[in-house]
Formats: sequence, structure tokens, C-alpha cells
Amino acid sequence: MNCYYCDRILASDAGYATSPAAFDLGSEAPRCPRHWRYVCGKCGNPAHFMATAYCPDSGRLFCSLCSREVREVTGEFWAWRYYFMYESPWTGKPCPGLDRLEVEGRHPAQAPETVDLVQAEDSQDTDLVRYPVESVNWRPTDEFSDDDVRANWNRNAEIWNAGYDDDGDRNRRYQSDEPMLELLGPVRGLDVLDVGCGNGYLCRKLARAGARPTGVELSDGFLAIAQERETQEKLGITYHHGSASRMGFLLPNQFDRAVSNYVLMDVLDFEAALGEVFRVLKPGGSFIVVISHPCFDSGPGWVKPAPDSPRREDRFAFKTDLYFQRGPYLGVWGGLNPVLSFHRPLRDYWQAFQQSGFRIDAFEEPSITERGRRELSPSRVAQALRIPYSCIFRLIKQG
Repeated sequence: MNCYYCDRILASDAGYATSPAAFDLGSEAPRCPRHWRYVCGKCGNPAHFMATAYCPDSGRLFCSLCSREVREVTGEFWAWRYYFMYESPWTGKPCPGLDRLEVEGRHPAQAPETVDLVQAEDSQDTDLVRYPVESVNWRPTDEFSDDDVRANWNRNAEIWNAGYDDDGDRNRRYQSDEPMLELLGPVRGLDVLDVGCGNGYLCRKLARAGARPTGVELSDGFLAIAQERETQEKLGITYHHGSASRMGFLLPNQFDRAVSNYVLMDVLDFEAALGEVFRVLKPGGSFIVVISHPCFDSGPGWVKPAPDSPRREDRFAFKTDLYFQRGPYLGVWGGLNPVLSFHRPLRDYWQAFQQSGFRIDAFEEPSITERGRRELSPSRVAQALRIPYSCIFRLIKQG
């Protein structure tokens, strides 16, 4: 049985000398010693060979997690179009990953003076742990209330806010905000409601575009962050503490436009929230709804034959399951505490929009914007083009 990576290299380099697999033999990606895992000389933990670099000045290997900085460098070699450059934790100098060193003939295993070091640093693990299989943590609906949703986001408010700038996080900045704002249209001189405004980043963008924004937020933690920013830079934003499902503090027919940016899938009673937005919108007003794509949030996620690989293209496909399951679940991602969300099939949203009195005017599944193509690494652009992570609807209040 050949090594998984040796065979991939052989497909692009007929002269490559392959090696038999010796590790992870029961998996879809068995690997030889050179393409296995190496123990980091800094933290002592093993890492994938592509997530490992060699610091020649210190004579030690180190992993991507201990690197001061990780960069993707465009440069085709063998089966790949880029390589990783890791900054040494000891010297601060950039060092290519071991895969790049191998093709250049500079892998420490290729030099007599360092081959013993590399062999000594081979991980002693023979297999990667894949059990238990990750799955969605479904929970009974009657376990939760708005108080639980508020507490969930209070626990995550500071962590979430730390990953934001004036354009939100990377997903909003490079994928969903541009088409969302395009569907929202010009807002200068308009009263715009931000339902579930979070830390207020979108309210601030709308205010700078000339709108009169009002934000409603259930989380005390997020609201405090938004109000503090308004104190620091007065943009004329009004904030309310409350549930999207109960906005009695707002008047009927008060707003020209409304937006809900990745919120409805985290609202327990989303039908009531739709009714409330319909009530406070002026006739003919539009409501832009952005949600996580229901088709891709109800399963184990990416299939990874080599789950420790740092390369996004080593994810073979996206696995989904129980799409028609309805109810709350706890997801873990992005360094956050478990996030409480409510999965619903796409048709549930579609039907609820219509039953609330809205006309569905436009639908979008964003992938990557032109800004994203310019500023993101090639691997991130390619990853964004594989599946849609979100849906955007434009709803019109008829009458």
C-alpha cells in the first residue's frame, strides 16, 4: 500500500520515488514516515508534515500553531498551487513547510547531517483518532427560551467582537455583506431597522451611508458593546434591548427598510419575528434576510481523509445529514463557546415569509466578492467557491 501523498505527487511527477504507507493504514489517507507527523520542538505536540517547518538556525522543527505568523505563498509544485511559510518561534525568520522543502531538496531528511534529527522527531502515534464521529448536537426545543438565547450570546459577545472590524468578520467582509447591501439598496435619508444588530457594526455602516439606523439586540453583552461605540463616535444610532419576536417598543409602519444579518436561524420564534418586522415596516418597504444556508448546517461537515492537513483542498466533500430535522442544536466553531441555533429546512423560511405577508422579491447564495478575490489567498477563494454558506432574501411588504 503506497502512501496517500506519495501517490498524489507521483500523479504529477512520474519520476518520484514513492514509499509504502506505515501510518494510519485503516484510513483513506495512509501515509509513509516522511509524510506523517512530526513532533514540534516548541510545544512538543505532533503536527501534519505540511503544518511543520524546519528552522535551520535552531536545528529544530516547529508546528504551525507555534509559528509567529503563517502565510500562504503562491507557487506551483507537484500537485499543489501554493505552500505555507511559517515564521520561526525562535528567530522570527520565515521557513517553508516540509512539503515545499522536499521538492526543493532541502527537507532535513534529505541531508545526512539532519536525517537523524528528523527520524527522532517522527510522531509515535500510528493512527489519527476519528472516533467519536462529530455530529450535530440536537436538543429538544422545549429546553430553551429567549433567556437561553440571550445567555448564549452574552457568553460569546466579547469573543465574537474580537474578530470584527468596521466591515464585520471575514465571511461578511468577503462574501455576504456586498450582495446584502446591494439588495438593500441606497439608504440615505431612510429609517432602517437592524434586527439582531449584535455589536452594531452594520448599524454603523448604514449610518455612514446616510441612513437613520435603529438596532434591536437581545444580548446585553452585544448591546453594551454597540452603545459604547456610539458613545465614542456619535452616528445617531438608536439601540433597543429586546427580542426580535417582541418589538412592541417600535411603532407600526415606522421603517423604510429592515435587515436581519445572520439572525433568524438563532431566533427561537422566528415566525413571530417576521410578523413584528412586517408590522413595523412601511407598505412597500423591503426586508433583507441573511441566514446560514440550511442545506449545509445539519451534518458532520467536511470529509477529510487526512483530518490534520492544513490544506483546504484536502477536504474531499461536504457531508450533510438530517436536513429535514427541525429544532435547536449546539454548534462549536470559530473559537466560540457552543453556539445555540435553530435548524429549519429552507422551505420553512420560504413558507413563513409568505405567510407573514411578504412577497419574496429576490434570492441570492453568495460565494466570494471581487474584494475577496483580490485580498484572500487562492486557497480561501477556491474554498468559498465550493459550497454556499449563506442565503439572502429580499422580502417586500405588500399593500
